[in-house]
Amino acid sequence: MSGRTPCQRENKRSEIPQFSGPTRPFRLAPTGACLAYCRGRDVRPSFLSRSCRPTRLDFSIVSLAAAVLGLLLALVLVLTIPHVPDAEGAGYWALAFLPLGLGSALVARGEALPALLLMLREPLLLSGYALLLIGLRQYLRLGQPWALAGAVVFGAMVLSALFVALYPSPSARLGIRVCGIAVLMGAAVWSLQTVQEPSLRGVRCFLQCACGLIAALAILRLFLLLVPGALEGVQSIVQLAGMITTLSVLAVICGLVLLMTARMNEALLQLTIRDALTGVFNRRGLDDAMATVLSFAKRVGRPVAVLVCDIDHFKRVNDTHGHGVGDEVLRQFARCLADAFPQADLVGRLGGEEFAVVLPGADEPTATREAERVRALVAEHAFIAGGGELRLTASIGIACSPAAQAAWKELIARADAALYEAKSQGRNRCVVAPAVNDLAPSEPGRLITEAHA
Repeated sequence: MSGRTPCQRENKRSEIPQFSGPTRPFRLAPTGACLAYCRGRDVRPSFLSRSCRPTRLDFSIVSLAAAVLGLLLALVLVLTIPHVPDAEGAGYWALAFLPLGLGSALVARGEALPALLLMLREPLLLSGYALLLIGLRQYLRLGQPWALAGAVVFGAMVLSALFVALYPSPSARLGIRVCGIAVLMGAAVWSLQTVQEPSLRGVRCFLQCACGLIAALAILRLFLLLVPGALEGVQSIVQLAGMITTLSVLAVICGLVLLMTARMNEALLQLTIRDALTGVFNRRGLDDAMATVLSFAKRVGRPVAVLVCDIDHFKRVNDTHGHGVGDEVLRQFARCLADAFPQADLVGRLGGEEFAVVLPGADEPTATREAERVRALVAEHAFIAGGGELRLTASIGIACSPAAQAAWKELIARADAALYEAKSQGRNRCVVAPAVNDLAPSEPGRLITEAHA
């Protein structure tokens, strides 16, 4: 009998067993032979004895991670709010993380809680959602819904105490929670509908989707509670809905931060394109807007007209009454122009007491009629400034151009030349600049004027 071990004997090629297949013989490798021998002796390597059970995502882990992320977002909000000029209501968003985080941690613990914590769990969680709604409505200047939020939280507190102390029922407390969440998030979706700024539509849709998803999941869980036997076999779906709700709350907070950032960027943009004194477009704003207007006019083949308006004897107002009164006159004059063209027409300040009005789609007769209307409005307007009343007039230069020839610099130059022609003819009148084709070759700067007394 040889002193070799069975595995050593198996390594000999002559002793390796042969298996005949349908096409060619199959030779078992030495390692396979050793493993086969070890299995026969019930000797199993350590790596084969490990269980390969699949891992499962735990709801408590998701809740804990969401609470940590929520606290970080709250810290970002607290540090950002003092540096944002228009952040009214954002403090409620940061404050909402405290009850939301504590409530989510208590929900993750399930029913293994003292009776007092079970009573406070639903009101605490709903107070976080209520603070989100209050902050949102205050930020949008819609008023604070204290009555709705207080009724939801107080009702949840009373009913939770009832279903803990007198009639213990986890399902009833879950129903209280999802009903409150559905009401508060539904109110948030309705409040976001008031955001109409074009630059904020993307953020508004994101927030409405997140709040609507939270409300829809709450209604789904309420439906499963009310239908007898619906919860049997769908506990994993209920837990998944809870995880999605928790993540959606974080999405809502991120969306609120994006809303605040977008509004701040919009305010900064308005500072660059609006005149600080009068609130109408400045020269840069007019240039940017006219690029869009002229592009559309050329595409649809419509004319464009420009009115350049100037206050007569404005220097005399500054010299007599001071620059403070002059600034007030400029503000009222700009308001008068803006009120005269409340639709899609553009009003801007070119500089000093000179303003421009852009009339898309207006031909020469229409532009002349509108200019005369503005001149009459200014002459009839009583400018209240410095404790007194001033009567002023305006001179207006008009330039029109077909869509194929529309050029902003050419239009404004012709209207400005017509304005100075009106000044030279005695002021308080409207003058129309000739069309480009009407200019005589020998007199390229001659204007065809039309005076209106």
